[in-house]
Amino acid sequence: MEKNREEQGQTPQQKVPIEERKLTPGEKAGVTSALLMFFGVGMIMGGSASGKMGIFYGGTAIFTIGAGIALYLLFKYSPKNSDKWEE
Repeated sequence: MEKNREEQGQTPQQKVPIEERKLTPGEKAGVTSALLMFFGVGMIMGGSASGKMGIFYGGTAIFTIGAGIALYLLFKYSPKNSDKWEE
């Protein structure tokens, strides 16, 4: 683990072991948006079941922030058109 890739005989094209892999900023933002939406839905359900509208509206705000992050990631990292690639 302590050796660098050249000493291990790896080239940059080879797969990196899972222990050495770092999350990209896009992946971190995706996980964050999913967690925000998860907690937001829980607050919406809990607030509506208990009749506390403050919790309900707080959950809608948190869900909206998570959905906004998800939409940003969707448009920033949209799938590439396969017709543009040369073979």
